Amino acid sequence: MGKILCIVLCGLLLGGCAAGPVATPETAAPATAQTETQATPESATPEQAVTEALGAVKTRRLTVALNGCIAFEADSAGGSLKTAVAAAGMVEYLAGDFVPQDLAGETTAWQAALSKEDSATMDANWPGVYRCAQDICTDLSSQQELLDTAGVTTDFAAMDLTEVPARLDAMNTALTG
Repeated sequence: MGKILCIVLCGLLLGGCAAGPVATPETAAPATAQTETQATPESATPEQAVTEALGAVKTRRLTVALNGCIAFEADSAGGSLKTAVAAAGMVEYLAGDFVPQDLAGETTAWQAALSKEDSATMDANWPGVYRCAQDICTDLSSQQELLDTAGVTTDFAAMDLTEVPARLDAMNTALTG
């Protein structure tokens, strides 16, 4: 967690370094009642900034994991291998520390933003990804050959997958209604 906090704070620091030049008294716009009363983004506490940045990271990681489920067509050549790769990525993601508190809500928001074509692809791919991800959690040996063939090198046996099935179910409910 310390590394993550450091990365987030460095990003915020670098973002501040990229800001435009500071106005000098000669170049500053004259103050008005409106400009004096406007709140500045800097008024947020460092804790709030870190929390917001961490929330954005969690949402981005969820988006990446879900986008893996629409990056292929399950009924195309190599579909089962691509499904296994997407399921493995989903399990890795859901076993990690960057899962949003409102996983179902964030998943629903992601789905609502899809184009019709991507939504249809997700509808076709999700059942296979969901089933394979469940099997990785509950019966890894039955999936190991498929994962090996797909090039997945993650050591799921060494991971704590305890929370993953419930998280998968929450996502499934969000995606399938």
